Amino acid sequence: MLTKRTFFLTGLGLLMGYLAAAQTPAAPAPDGPDFLFGLVVGLLGLVAVAVVLTGAMVSSQLKHRRQYSAETSTDTAAPERGVPTC
Repeated sequence: MLTKRTFFLTGLGLLMGYLAAAQTPAAPAPDGPDFLFGLVVGLLGLVAVAVVLTGAMVSSQLKHRRQYSAETSTDTAAPERGVPTC
């Protein structure tokens, strides 16, 4: 029920937007250099967001790895408690 209603409302919204856009006069086509500049700036923005997210994930993983290595003992030759030695 919710899925059908969501699709109907989305379709109705898209149809209304299309009808409203069809009634407005056509905008002039963007110039070549301005359009390319906007495209390049948009792509650089996406790359910057990807770099920031990747850096955040890497630093988070390194932080967890440091905490894990600090919690584990570095002396592996020592016998564990409660384990009988042979």
